[in-house]
Amino acid sequence: MTQSSSPEAARRARRNVRLGSLGAALEYYDFVAYLYVATLIGKAFFPADLSPTVRLVQTLALYSTGLLIRPVAGIIIARVADRVGRKRLFIFTVALMSVATLLIGVLPTYDQVGWPAPVLLLLLRLAQGCAVGGELPAAAVFVTEHAPPGGVARAGAFQQMTAYSGFLLGAGAGFFSGLVATHLTPGAPSLAWRLPFIIGGVLGFVSLYLRRRLDETPEFVREQGEGARRPSAPVRQVLAEHRPAVLFAVLVVFALTLVNVTYFNYWPTYLQTTLHYPATTSLAASLVAIAGAMAAMPVWGLVADRYGWRTMLLWAGLSSAATTVLLLVVLPGLPPGSGLAVWIQLPAAMTAGGIAAAVPSLISAIFPTEVRQTGYSVPYNIVVALLGGFLNLILVWLVATVGTGAPMYVVLAACVLTVAAALVVGGIRLYLGRGARPAQEIPVRAGLEQ
Repeated sequence: MTQSSSPEAARRARRNVRLGSLGAALEYYDFVAYLYVATLIGKAFFPADLSPTVRLVQTLALYSTGLLIRPVAGIIIARVADRVGRKRLFIFTVALMSVATLLIGVLPTYDQVGWPAPVLLLLLRLAQGCAVGGELPAAAVFVTEHAPPGGVARAGAFQQMTAYSGFLLGAGAGFFSGLVATHLTPGAPSLAWRLPFIIGGVLGFVSLYLRRRLDETPEFVREQGEGARRPSAPVRQVLAEHRPAVLFAVLVVFALTLVNVTYFNYWPTYLQTTLHYPATTSLAASLVAIAGAMAAMPVWGLVADRYGWRTMLLWAGLSSAATTVLLLVVLPGLPPGSGLAVWIQLPAAMTAGGIAAAVPSLISAIFPTEVRQTGYSVPYNIVVALLGGFLNLILVWLVATVGTGAPMYVVLAACVLTVAAALVVGGIRLYLGRGARPAQEIPVRAGLEQ
C-alpha cells in the first residue's frame, strides 16, 4: 500500500467495520423481541382451549428450536465462508435473517388457518437459527479482518457494542408495539406481537442495503493471492490442528454466555419474580445495565489493544468479580420498589462488558485465516446453543435451591473463567492484532533474505 492510498484504505476499513457490525444487532434484537411477546405469540399460534402455561411452554419450545439448530447451520455456513469468502456468506445470513423475521410478522394465526400456523412459525424459527448461527461469527471475523493491526480489539468491541444495541432495540420495539396496539390501533391487537418482527425485518433490509458495497476482507484476499490451498475439511482441521485454540474459545464463550444470559436476559425476570420489583423498574434496570455495558466496551477494547489480552482479561475478570460481590451484598437488602435498583447493577454491567467485549476479536485472532470462520463458529455456536438455551431454566432452579444470590454466583463463575483465560492466553498463538504471528511470517522473511 502506498502512502497516498493509505487514507483512502483507512476510510474504507472504518466503513467496513461499521457496516459489518450492523447485522450483529439482529441476533440480540430477535432474542429479546420474541421473549417480550411470547405470551401473545402463544395466544396467536396455539388453540384457545390450552392452558396459558402449556401455550407458553410450546411457544418457548419453538423459540428453542432456533437455538438448537445453530451449531449445525453455523458450522456449515462457516465452512463455506472459509472457502468462498466472508462477504458473500455474510450478506446471505443477513438476508436470510431479515426475510424470516419479516415473514413471522405477517404469518396467519391459528384461528385463521389452524395447525399450519405453528408449523410455519417453527420453519421460520429454524431459518432464523440458521442465519444467526452464521451471522455473529461472520460479523466478528469480517470486522476483525478489516481492522488495522493496532485496532483489532477495538473493532471487535465495537462490533459487540453494536450487537448489544439489539437488546435495547428489541425491548424498545416490544414496548412501542404494545403502546400502538393499545392506544392507536385497538381494533388490531395482533400488532402488539407483529410489529416487533416487521420492524426487525425492515431494519435487516436497511442493513442489507447499506452493506451492498462492502469489501472482501484483506486477509482473505491476501491468502487467495498467495494461492493458499483451501482446506477440504475445515472442521476436522480445526479440531485436529488447533485444539488448544478451540478449548480456549470454549472457555471464553462459556464466560460470555454466563454473563449475557444472567445480566442481560434473565435479570428483569429475576427482579420481578424473586425480588418483587415492579415490571417498569425491572425493565428500566435492565436497559440501564445494557447501556452501561455498551458504553464501557470501547474502553475495554482500547485496553486490550494498548496493554494486551492478558491485562485486559485480568482487569475485566477481577473488576467484574468485585462489582458482582457488591451487587450480591447490597441488592437483596433493598426494599422492593427502591429506585436504587435501577442503578445498582450499572457498575457490574460495565465491568462485565469487558468479558463480552473480548470475544469477537480474541476468538478471531486465535485461528489462522484459512479456518478462521470455522474455528470461531464451532466453539461459539455449540456453547451458546447448549448453555444459552438452558441457562434461564438453570437460573430459575438455582434461585429456588440456592437462594436470591444465585445469579451473582453464576457471574462470579464467569469471572473465574475470565481470570483463567488471562493466565493461559499468553500460550495461545495469535494471528491478528497485538502480538500476532501471521502463518506466513517465516516463509515471507526467508524469501526476503534470499
